[in-house]
Amino acid sequence: MASESFSRRARIIAAAAGIGLGLSVTATILTYRWEISRQQSQFQQQIENLTTALQRSLNRYTSVLLFLGDYYTVNQGQIERQDFDEFAARSLVDYPGIQALEWAPLVKLSDRTAYEQSIQAQGHSAFQITELGSNNNLVRARDRPFYVPVTYIAPFIGNEDAFGFDINSSPARVAAIEPARDSGEIQATGRIRLVQEKRNQYGFLMLLPRYQTSTLPDSLAARRSQFDGVLIGVFRLSDVVEEALQGLSFDIDFELYDQAAKAEESYLGSYDAAAGSVVVISDRRTAPPAEQTHLCPGPTSCSRTLTLGQRQWQGIFSPAADYGLSPPYATWAMLFTGLSLTGSLVWILFNLQRESDRKLRFFSMASHELRTPLSTISLSAESLQVNQTELSARQKQRIIDRIYQTAQQMGQQIADLLTLTRAEAGKLEFNPELLETSAFCQQVIETVQTGIDQPIQFTGSAHPVKAFWDKKLMRSLLGNLLSNSAKYSPISSPIQITLTSDSHRATLAVSDRGIGIPATDIDRIQQVFQRGSNVGEVTGTGLGLAIVSICVALHRGVWTINSKEGQGTTVSVTLPLE
Repeated sequence: MASESFSRRARIIAAAAGIGLGLSVTATILTYRWEISRQQSQFQQQIENLTTALQRSLNRYTSVLLFLGDYYTVNQGQIERQDFDEFAARSLVDYPGIQALEWAPLVKLSDRTAYEQSIQAQGHSAFQITELGSNNNLVRARDRPFYVPVTYIAPFIGNEDAFGFDINSSPARVAAIEPARDSGEIQATGRIRLVQEKRNQYGFLMLLPRYQTSTLPDSLAARRSQFDGVLIGVFRLSDVVEEALQGLSFDIDFELYDQAAKAEESYLGSYDAAAGSVVVISDRRTAPPAEQTHLCPGPTSCSRTLTLGQRQWQGIFSPAADYGLSPPYATWAMLFTGLSLTGSLVWILFNLQRESDRKLRFFSMASHELRTPLSTISLSAESLQVNQTELSARQKQRIIDRIYQTAQQMGQQIADLLTLTRAEAGKLEFNPELLETSAFCQQVIETVQTGIDQPIQFTGSAHPVKAFWDKKLMRSLLGNLLSNSAKYSPISSPIQITLTSDSHRATLAVSDRGIGIPATDIDRIQQVFQRGSNVGEVTGTGLGLAIVSICVALHRGVWTINSKEGQGTTVSVTLPLE
């Protein structure tokens, strides 16, 4: 019989340990997944912020070119060089990412000489229409049916080499001139080496076509025959990106690729977050395969598209080497809490397995009482797992808070069990210290109030009272009295605490308007594991008042219970001040 009883108790301990470990591991895994999801959401939001900043900057540059086009329209295309410079100067101050604004008219071969002479007469005696020679040096342009030479350029200083350059001589530029002319819309070039570029970096142009009429010709043939030239925005990629990202300090690197270009010509440049600048990686030709990490779980999850003058750029983002990933504190806290609770429960059950049948009844009640917070943790963790993509960050945090609060409640239950066990073994420590009684009671009330619905009303002593109390034991005493009052009282019924004192003693009275205690039960319920006969379906272990009795005895005090069934209960505890 003893062997059978021991086996049964061992199975209870093993089951409790298994359930506790299983729930701890499950909650830890779900918390880890939530933290990963949070980090991923944060990284994705930072990518969105970078992309928005870049696109907004590109849109602003497009608007500048459109404003310049409107200026030409208002003046019917009759713009002198000084007028162009003055208009461009205002835009260049507001938009430092622009390398230059230019006007390049259409010049037929038959008009070339007269065109060059007119520019020379303006004080540029060496002016001629140029193109790139075999050594990438500027040479006099060869004869061709027409030219589109850069005639107005602002600012001129720093861009002198582009003056007179025939953009119709460059295949990369022609590839943008023709669709711009035919559509009447702004067209961006692919990557190019600017004529005036001295560094190892790429640039690009945005071209706005102009026609001999003030309105866009209706037909394709008319647009081609009335094409008069292009307004040009000249950009260095580094200037555009670095100016757009001023004020943003995300440790995120990215690379830009032109999706409209040939694969071997699609690479535009790489942004180094640590240096805050764009560099060109000489051996980069095509976009690398997406590196999948927990921040970028899919091949396109860290890729974004930018639109620029009928072209699309692809940005591929990745965390920089010093990207700050916060340690998984919540995961480790959840694991530690779960294992601590499980270990404490197993230890308690192990020490109680040799007790009498009275203690066996405790196993049933404790299991039932502890199962509720464990179920809450389990259900909350399951909700976090199943709905993590639909839940907002605030909802997820609320679930984590619920798990944490439930774990605290479970921890208090286990603390009470430990207090009882140590008291029965004669090893419960008593460490009084001087406390300001009203302030101490209010601290305990604030802690308890967050976990119950009934309002707690406190009335303190008329003057400050200090007493030598064991803070830990008194917190348990008052917490259990408040918990009992809340458990057996209507939600709308307030709980009242009154603190009075004289020169030698202080009295705490906790009153409620709950179900009360039958007169025949008052003496019995002060014993461990005993509960009132009228509690019905309200769960409990029968430990609360036993803990109160132990705490009162250690403080050399007395306590009384005044209760009437159906009308409420008042528990009064009187303790010496010293």
